[in-house]
Amino acid sequence: MSHTIKNTLKEMNVSWITKDGYIDLKKVPIDSTLCQAVGDNWEDFANACRMLSSMSYAGRVEADVFLCGLLRYCGNDTTKKEKIVEALSCVRTHQVADLLFAELESTESSNSTRGYISGILKALEGFPLKSVEKGFERLLSDPRWSYRMKRKFSETYEKIEYLRNRKI
Repeated sequence: MSHTIKNTLKEMNVSWITKDGYIDLKKVPIDSTLCQAVGDNWEDFANACRMLSSMSYAGRVEADVFLCGLLRYCGNDTTKKEKIVEALSCVRTHQVADLLFAELESTESSNSTRGYISGILKALEGFPLKSVEKGFERLLSDPRWSYRMKRKFSETYEKIEYLRNRKI
């Protein structure tokens, strides 16, 4: 990076850009991203979800918390919720696993929710086995789910077990 650009960044007091010119996601201001996430523009919303996911991956717990709240905020908008679940897939905590299972349990299985349910299951694939065991047990014993859905749940759980055993 040229000396002139470094001086300009220093003068602008942009603390979230490193000396090498990279963005430090641990220091990037989050306010404008949050505003985009609750706005009406789909592209801004999608970009905000990706940015929040990146911030989360960099260790910004506040991004995790906001994404969890955003999932609830979006109500029945499964298109937006799919994007949020995708962003949450890197937040592999018990709290997020519980939230995702609560979403599955409160979502009616239909043609219009199939993609959303599949997105949740895909996100759960990356979670530690301990975080998802009880959730899958509940789903598999719930009589409201069809045989076909229970088979999907079982396949996802078996995949998690398989991946866990490969890592040992």
